[in-house]
Amino acid sequence: MSNNEIFELVVSIKDTDFICYPIITEYQKQQQIEANDFEWVHLVYALEDGKPIVFYIRFINSITELPKVKFTNYLSQLNKVSFAELLYLVSYYGFFKESENNLSLFKVCDTSSKSACYFENTFGKLLYHYQLEQLYCSVTQSSIEESIAFRKAINLKRPSAFEKAKTILLPTGESLYDIISEYRYRDFTLYPKIQEALELYTYLNP
Repeated sequence: MSNNEIFELVVSIKDTDFICYPIITEYQKQQQIEANDFEWVHLVYALEDGKPIVFYIRFINSITELPKVKFTNYLSQLNKVSFAELLYLVSYYGFFKESENNLSLFKVCDTSSKSACYFENTFGKLLYHYQLEQLYCSVTQSSIEESIAFRKAINLKRPSAFEKAKTILLPTGESLYDIISEYRYRDFTLYPKIQEALELYTYLNP
């Protein structure tokens, strides 16, 4: 049984004695990260039966990249039985903007907007890769492969992709470019960290 104690720290990527080292090396393989690409690993994890469970991992080169507010502070503001909220936290933590110092400040969406329903689970943000891909697919009747290529082009800031987005209209009358401009809070979308969110959900709701 877990005691719900969650740890957050930064360790050297070369610290082979650290309890999470095997998990770190597995992430490196999955993400094709070379040993010299980064100096540090920012981790949020817990111990269960003496074994680590990682809820958040990010490879960094400077402590200036660390969030200003601790993971557990944000977690305390969320509904711990809501998988969507936990997924939001583990995926977006580390990418919050300076103005996002309190999760409760941006739970409120503009409910009058016809497009708000697309982003209810991400507090009004076009946050995940799949959100943009699904919008593109549904409006253009394109294949998954085409939608992924479009999403990648948008994240790479290719002018041709933005021009194409202006020609794609949603049932609301807005163009896909309007949606991207208004709801994409960062200059990119993110892969939702489903495995980490599952681990956190299971840990908090045994």
